[in-house]
Amino acid sequence: MKITDQIGNQKMSGLQIRAVVVAITLVVLDGYDVSLTSFSAPYLEQGFGVSKAQLGLVMSGALIGMLVGSIVVAPLADRIGRRRMGIMATITIAVGMFIGPFASIETGTWPLVLSRIITGVGIGALVAVVGVILSEYTGKRVYPLVMAIYAAAINIGGLLGSVIVGPMLAENGWQYGWWVGFALSAIAAIATFFLLPESLAWLSEGKRPDSLARLNAILVKMGRPALAALPETDSVKVKADGALRTVFTGRAGFYSVLMIVGYIAYMISFYFMTNWSAATVAGANRNPALASSMVAAFSIGGILGNVVFGFIGNRVNLRILTPVFLVVATGALSLFGIVGPSMPTAWWTLFLASFFVCSGTAGFYAIVPSLYPTLARSTGFGIVIGAGRFGGIAAPIVGGAAFDAGMSMGAAFTVFALPMLLAAVCIVVLHLSLKNSAAAAVEQPAPVGTAV
Repeated sequence: MKITDQIGNQKMSGLQIRAVVVAITLVVLDGYDVSLTSFSAPYLEQGFGVSKAQLGLVMSGALIGMLVGSIVVAPLADRIGRRRMGIMATITIAVGMFIGPFASIETGTWPLVLSRIITGVGIGALVAVVGVILSEYTGKRVYPLVMAIYAAAINIGGLLGSVIVGPMLAENGWQYGWWVGFALSAIAAIATFFLLPESLAWLSEGKRPDSLARLNAILVKMGRPALAALPETDSVKVKADGALRTVFTGRAGFYSVLMIVGYIAYMISFYFMTNWSAATVAGANRNPALASSMVAAFSIGGILGNVVFGFIGNRVNLRILTPVFLVVATGALSLFGIVGPSMPTAWWTLFLASFFVCSGTAGFYAIVPSLYPTLARSTGFGIVIGAGRFGGIAAPIVGGAAFDAGMSMGAAFTVFALPMLLAAVCIVVLHLSLKNSAAAAVEQPAPVGTAV
């Protein structure tokens, strides 16, 4: 039995709880960073006099960075360690936030695009690392709930930003949101250095000469007995073939393709809603302050939806529950567009849509890490989540162009809701494949001469 299996079956220690709290807090910061352009969009549009398509490029900057962070940077965590990557990621986010406020009418929006790209690189790397840390330090009994809270943390960050920082932008300028993000990211980097433990599974692989000593130090703090030698590993094949090849060969390769296609489709719907729901309502009502209120509706709906999803996920297979939520989410997001921008109806329909849409994040985050062995886990998770950013990058830009071309709110949100149906189909196919694979393994006869 692997060390993470042993720990997962036991009561969580104080160190495990600390690791979970720190990890989720980092994702709250990510939520603020991701939602920043959503509640500042009306002020950016006014301040720079740009079209919606140009504003969509600023929105997509973070997603471009997240693509690079997830696919290129996050896999390095399998080599240098997940804790070290977490520290580097939070520092990168702080650097990106620092650049943003230097954009002006004279420079144009390119410093903002650069700021969002660099910030996105840090977020992409951090999300992949934090997801793996949570999967290792969380007890199995509360794992679905913790992963749901993990996914909801994005919305919590967006909610806090829209409610606390959003109303201050009218008086202090859009730059204020970036300075707040810089300060929070710098604090997060320090907290990560002192409080986030290293991955247990990574230490178990013996990647450093002091791996056993460091692993035992963590085990002692958790109230577990020290080990005489490094424990069982599931990564012999990974060491021989390499993490990238492992992710894309055999059954793992088929699962990777399914999750990549599904997550890209999901991200198209998710980031269209994230970036354009608040801005569309605020623009239609000619009231920039409404953007913060709509981001709050999106965030509150997402938080509650993820918590409910987590509670149900403790009792229902996540590969069944997630497609159900995605199908309902398709109808709810379309309804938001059809109902239109009139307040307060728009607030409540966005709340309902977010309740179901955001739960898809929890589903993917909980399902994907379990598909890969330890030394390929950050690579696999990073590639799937990173590839999904292609959908996220395209959604704000294409959506902005659609609105500039005269597409109505109802038509746009209906069209951009449909990809979630494809995401649901991909997860159902994954579930059936895993189920058939498990059944085949049970039915496989024992080799000749083996005692049974």
